[in-house]
Amino acid sequence: MQQEEGANCFCFQKKNKGVLPKTFKKTNEILRKYKNNFLDISDSDILEVIIRLYVSEDKQKAISMLSRCRINPNFQSNNLREDLEYFIPQMVNFMVFHQQLSDENLKQFVLKASSLDFFFAHLVYFQMKSLSQIITPHETVTINVVKKFLEYFLFSMAQNYSGNLLIATHILQMNLELSNLKDDNSDSDENSPKKSQLQAVYQGTTKQQSMKVNEAIQNYGTADWIKYQNSHPYDNRVKNHKEIELQDYESIFNLEKNEKTLDTAFLSNIQFWNDIMRICDELSKVQTKKTEVLQACLQKMNKNLPASVYVPFVNNQVRNYAILKIVPKESRVFSTKMRSPFSLTLELYRPEIEGQSNHKFIEKKISRPITMSQYKLLQRTQSQLFNEDHSIIENRRTFSSTDAQKQIQNDFQQIKFFQMNPQVHHPVIQGTSQFYYQHPTDENEEEQIDQQKLKPEISSTYSLEENVQAFSIDEESSITQEKNGEGNWLTSIIGKNSFIQPNRGLVLTTQEHLEMKQAIFGENSLDQFERIKSQSIFSQLQTWNIIHLIIKTGDNLKQEQFALQLISQFDQIFKKEGLPLKLRYYEVLSMGPDCGIIEMIKNATTIDSLQKHLRKEYTQFKNFSDFFRSFFRHKIDQALENYVQSLVAYGLVCYFLQVKDRHNGNILLDKEGHLIHIDFGFFLSIAPGKGVEFEKNVPFKLLSDYIEVLGGVQGNLFKENFRKLFFQGFKACQKHQKEILLLAEMMYTGHGTTLPCFSKGEQTLKELQLRFNPKVQSSAELYVHVQELIDKSLDNWRARWYDKFQYFAQGIFY
Repeated sequence: MQQEEGANCFCFQKKNKGVLPKTFKKTNEILRKYKNNFLDISDSDILEVIIRLYVSEDKQKAISMLSRCRINPNFQSNNLREDLEYFIPQMVNFMVFHQQLSDENLKQFVLKASSLDFFFAHLVYFQMKSLSQIITPHETVTINVVKKFLEYFLFSMAQNYSGNLLIATHILQMNLELSNLKDDNSDSDENSPKKSQLQAVYQGTTKQQSMKVNEAIQNYGTADWIKYQNSHPYDNRVKNHKEIELQDYESIFNLEKNEKTLDTAFLSNIQFWNDIMRICDELSKVQTKKTEVLQACLQKMNKNLPASVYVPFVNNQVRNYAILKIVPKESRVFSTKMRSPFSLTLELYRPEIEGQSNHKFIEKKISRPITMSQYKLLQRTQSQLFNEDHSIIENRRTFSSTDAQKQIQNDFQQIKFFQMNPQVHHPVIQGTSQFYYQHPTDENEEEQIDQQKLKPEISSTYSLEENVQAFSIDEESSITQEKNGEGNWLTSIIGKNSFIQPNRGLVLTTQEHLEMKQAIFGENSLDQFERIKSQSIFSQLQTWNIIHLIIKTGDNLKQEQFALQLISQFDQIFKKEGLPLKLRYYEVLSMGPDCGIIEMIKNATTIDSLQKHLRKEYTQFKNFSDFFRSFFRHKIDQALENYVQSLVAYGLVCYFLQVKDRHNGNILLDKEGHLIHIDFGFFLSIAPGKGVEFEKNVPFKLLSDYIEVLGGVQGNLFKENFRKLFFQGFKACQKHQKEILLLAEMMYTGHGTTLPCFSKGEQTLKELQLRFNPKVQSSAELYVHVQELIDKSLDNWRARWYDKFQYFAQGIFY
């Protein structure tokens, strides 16, 4: 895609002294250790290539290195990320904060990469939009130069993707050339779809208005559905996917018809999610019956669905699926005094493989690398249909160097002022744990969440008597056995120490177990899947699926998105080293300065909610451990394996990242026995407490309640498994620490203290590095150090008191 000469030039020739915030100027000092590391960088070392942008004096060379990297994820790589899409936050961070969008070559690279892969393009857009404003408790700073670039980016992508339905279009553009369809014998099935068939799905044919309109599809999910069913009592289910017309989505708030363009393919997904965020904002102004108002708004959106819109996550289970309809009755508002987050359930399907008996080749093709070497100008006659109205012409004007300098100075001077006056104490961030409680079935009843401020006044002389002993290790043989696939050494030990003993735990009948599972964990996700599917007119589609999301506005989700990126990086480290450590990181996407979407974890409940059930309804259990042994009695070995592996994994993450606010409302237990942490508003250098930090000097949360499940501190599962696994995980993280440190250092040199997790400034990075590199001289000393961390965390009085405070302040059980 060529840019017209002189059009939309954001190229600023120089930077005024004193304009850049303090942290930007420290970039070279913080990252200089990477300056001379130029040798033997392969195209797959994406992180090494990204850092070249920050430290290389020859930016053009760094950009040329980026051009050789793959743009899209590889879904056949066991979740190992070696693609540029994963590092969009770091790349956009550099473009905005370090260069103020002044490097024309880098902008052209981003535009070209975005024109090859619409997933990449949408994620760039949302990341840029998230940085268009810096919102603080006291002021909002608008970065106008970002807003200007976004306008041009939208215009460029609208032209580039005109005439397409963006649900895997890049497969057609890059990987489905006719000559490649039969390049692999395993894919040469006579039932494999041909390029012409797929083009009919994506390019043109299905975008034409059909002569036959399916009224059932139009009315399903809207306020008119019941009336339509009464007048059409016959079967309204969609019998064939060809009945579905995927068109562009039009905003329900777009009342100015003169702004509509002839083709809004790229804008469709953006308009859909903008509507969702707008509804969330509007609900905050509603005083009563919020869920009823929400469902009415969602029914109105359903009038414009199905459409070529999708959930912009990486997960391949939903990534390439088109949104059929919203399920309004599954949505619920969770109100606070200032905000109205809500749950959202979407019906999806996969158009390009619908009706095909063999779609393996699609999965393989979708994982083929897309790189800039494949870049070619995609000529589309549809792009000529665009009418450039006054707003577009204004958007394409050339900015003078003087105007640009003045604009940048105004924008970034405000950020500089904020960074020199960081707010150390932040209000408690309203988390997502409320979405994991079981609620009454009344659809119009909103869950009221009290936003209480922490006011701790605690003094205690409580001391913990150490109750640990020295442990021998046979680390090498354990890891070797695991990597060689000689059985699971953890399970073998569990087998010898099973809790299935006459005097341990209760024996539940099948009915008691089912009732307890329903009461504690709610409706099973598979049962919910089948229930919603049975009520859907799309139930006969072979690729029918659903996804559950949490929608939030008024919260800065950039920090939570960054936290989950770091956690996914830890997960990749464990996979690289072959360690059986389990992290269940959910996806978070910031879609604006203070809004975004969060993936909901199914089949899980908070420990707090579980404890309330045990104290009020299931008093036959002595404690959490007694419940665990009883509930998982018939699959105790697998449950214990899941439990200890997740307990270790999150213990390591919480230690290295110093994740705080770890009360039982932020820790989940799922139906397989995994522990899962949510809500990462406090990590690295920020903690709740306003001066009295309860969790200060607690390496990570490890209460005796959790250890009792493993048989106590003297139990073999704790001594032989938890301690050894923690040590092995520590060494793996230490070995790959650069993968964590680089992400943190790059984000800090951009965002600086505008992200609360960096409120302590550069000291945050120094302390992070020190946690990876304790002052030890040998592996034996490191083992002792790691065991001391565990001992210091074990039933730490500070963690205990924090739980007690949360109980008295907010009723969170411990």
